[in-house]
Amino acid sequence: MRGPIALVGGAEFLPPAAPLDAWLLERSGSPTVTVLPTAAREHPEMAVATARRHFRSLGGDVDAAMILTRSDAEDPGSRARLAGARFLYLAGGDPRYLLSVLRGTPAWEGVIDALDAGSVLAGSSAGAMVLCEWMLVPGSEELDAALGLLPGLVVLPHHNRSHGRPGEVAAVVARVGTPPAGPPAGPRSPVGGRGAERTRPGLLGIDEATGLVLEEAGGCRVLGAGSVTLYRAAPGVAAPAVLWTREAPAELESCL
Repeated sequence: MRGPIALVGGAEFLPPAAPLDAWLLERSGSPTVTVLPTAAREHPEMAVATARRHFRSLGGDVDAAMILTRSDAEDPGSRARLAGARFLYLAGGDPRYLLSVLRGTPAWEGVIDALDAGSVLAGSSAGAMVLCEWMLVPGSEELDAALGLLPGLVVLPHHNRSHGRPGEVAAVVARVGTPPAGPPAGPRSPVGGRGAERTRPGLLGIDEATGLVLEEAGGCRVLGAGSVTLYRAAPGVAAPAVLWTREAPAELESCL
């Protein structure tokens, strides 16, 4: 049974995110969080240091997986290194760089192996964006195919700071029509159906220090400091429809 996936809106490893991270740490059943600072390409060591201070304050510790380049991710040993983790966390930073490092590598296969074994997987900001089927990098006019772990979704991080962002993304969807199909991430996908929402991607606006935790069975919860909003965009429709908004803490039987 696959483990839970937490999509975090940014500002990770800071005190406002403590309720979310404490829950994830307990759910993992391990005191160790394996942090991939790949997206923090300019100062990955700073991301690790911040994560270590944060999780030590919650009774845990950090194992830094310094997979910083494509060469690191292509090392065959990286698969076993990550597959053995009980709690994996993809830190924020540059989403396109993170995608270019992980896609189609043993390191990414190790992440999937861990998830399939029931481990917790969290991604913040760029880390959350790449887990979805598509992503739209700020300033871009095109949707990029991402890692495809969560079909039919686009994450809009830092939602509390950029309320115009859902309209910008919806405008791109309206212009380009059917988004590109992302590559399959593995034999199973934890939520949704790959074909059902091909022309109607869900846009998840996630506040900073806030996470949407998705369970394989379809249930989910909002934890942290803010709220999560699910929008639905469709080709030919310029404004996204708001399907729901939930403030933390909240539990939903089904959210996607």
